[in-house]
Amino acid sequence: MAGPHRFRKSGLGHTSLPAASWGLRPEVLRAEEEEEEEAATMVGMSEVFETLKARVASNGLLQIVLLLALIAVLLSPALRAEFLWDDFEQIVNSTTIGDPSRIPFYFTHNVVQSAGGEGRGADGVDTYRPLFMVALAAIYQINGPDPFWFHFAVLTAHLVVCLLLWFLGIRWLDSRPAAAISVLFFACHPVTAEAYLWSSALPEPLAAAGLLGAVLILDRRTTGGRDGPRIWVSAVAAGLVFLAGLFAKEVVLAALPALGLFLVVVRGVRLRYLVPAAVAGVVFVALRMAALSGLQATGADSIQRLAALKFYPVLVLDGFLAMLTMQPIGIRHLSWEYATLSLGASAGAAALCLALLVTVFALRKTLPLALAAALTTGLMLLPIALVATVPGWGGFGRYLYVPLAITALALAELGLGTHRAFKTTRPHLWWAVPLIVVTALVVEQVGLRRALWVYANQENVARTAIEIFPDGPDGWEWLGNVHIEKGEIEEARECFRKATERGPELFRPRHNLAAALLYSGRPAEALQQLEILNSLHPPTAPGSKVAVTALMELDRWDEATLRLVDSLDRNPGYAPLSDTAARLLSQHPRGDELRSWLSLELTKPEHRQSASVILPMIGE
Repeated sequence: MAGPHRFRKSGLGHTSLPAASWGLRPEVLRAEEEEEEEAATMVGMSEVFETLKARVASNGLLQIVLLLALIAVLLSPALRAEFLWDDFEQIVNSTTIGDPSRIPFYFTHNVVQSAGGEGRGADGVDTYRPLFMVALAAIYQINGPDPFWFHFAVLTAHLVVCLLLWFLGIRWLDSRPAAAISVLFFACHPVTAEAYLWSSALPEPLAAAGLLGAVLILDRRTTGGRDGPRIWVSAVAAGLVFLAGLFAKEVVLAALPALGLFLVVVRGVRLRYLVPAAVAGVVFVALRMAALSGLQATGADSIQRLAALKFYPVLVLDGFLAMLTMQPIGIRHLSWEYATLSLGASAGAAALCLALLVTVFALRKTLPLALAAALTTGLMLLPIALVATVPGWGGFGRYLYVPLAITALALAELGLGTHRAFKTTRPHLWWAVPLIVVTALVVEQVGLRRALWVYANQENVARTAIEIFPDGPDGWEWLGNVHIEKGEIEEARECFRKATERGPELFRPRHNLAAALLYSGRPAEALQQLEILNSLHPPTAPGSKVAVTALMELDRWDEATLRLVDSLDRNPGYAPLSDTAARLLSQHPRGDELRSWLSLELTKPEHRQSASVILPMIGE
């Protein structure tokens, strides 16, 4: 019997008759076959995706590897950045970090002396960070002052902090997705990028790793009321890790009370297991006092301390706003921004801070991390209020590095609780929290691109500082230095003039203005600036070099000679002054007469130091 029954079916369910015999065009059949193949491909891809999803969900190691890899890729442009700001003093121009034998020296001296300088830090601020200097020395051994390796080290330390925060997050939040989001938010925050996008910020992640590492050890090994010798070994290990963090940067000591309270009250750690960490703090303070000849760090007087108290509530409020709004991006100079702060504004900020503290305290049972974040931020910004009173002291975002780590977990705790409540009571709003999270992360990535640009080179840092606060002198001074490096003397002079107008009492802007005036052919104006400078600050070797050179340019040779001898008496080891002396001897219009006078004058006891430099030049 004729009909379709006599024909064998193909593998696709069609008969073996030609398409035309069934009334189908060949192109229609090919389209159907392509659709079926595409559907099969989609099914296969869906199966692969579900398999990968299940594998990632069941493999904690794979989760953290993927998360850290994502963070590393997002931050990788920083590896191409140049040296910035303090990098030049602590790395490029350091006379010690290339010598490993100087490592013990770091544990008995401040950072400035450890890097080969003299005295205290910028604007009289003293710091003690021996582990930071050891780390710089170790990195220097790789390829000298190569910015790639220093940026690589900072980013590696930052990834270690992210890893520690991940482990704390999955323990404290009991949700791996929430922990991952909090780590990503912390890792890429554009304001705290100041703590991981330039080389001399290495103390921030090193200190944070010490603090969070100690907290993680205590949380993992001493919770649940456990006791015994092994628990004490873990407690001592936590104390040693914390001590290492303190050797990187002292300010993490301020976070110990807040996180210790959280561990005891919320996590059930017995108070006695915090004793080794407290002992580590006492040991560190004793070593720091011995190295710096006292506890005080800034030379603050009572007036400065009162100003710090006025700044403090504004600083705390400013910190919370910066963490939540992710602005401003760049290096701030709080002393200038807060210079006109009124008592009324300070009182208003204090009232808001108190209201915030009362709120998080009331929610301590449902949102315990919120209280920990508030206390950590408040305590860690307390010493920063003091340095915020020092004119010219730069920095803000890096001081929020550890507070942001705890705040990120607190925000994840809040978002997780809100999302679960919505799913139960308002299921039609299940999308609200995920939408907020995605929006925040997208905005953060936009800010991170900006931060990567800001910290790419010194010129971008300078221009951003001017954008943040154009009435401050520091951004203009930095920009002037950039123009000097480019040989753009006129542009540099204008920048230094603007810096001097905004900070007339500061040393560096006026000194640099004098130098720029000298090198642009205006020695008389340079001397005028130096006279003003000497009325505000004691004479310095660099200033004396500029003054002697300017006097020589004006043919005031006798004054130049007297100034040179006086300067060398104070600074016989300053090589540029020695070079200036050689130039004066070779260019003086009455060279023989000058040499005769020097031969007699430098025999006086008060000129013993300058004689050791000049007499060999004239054959004496």
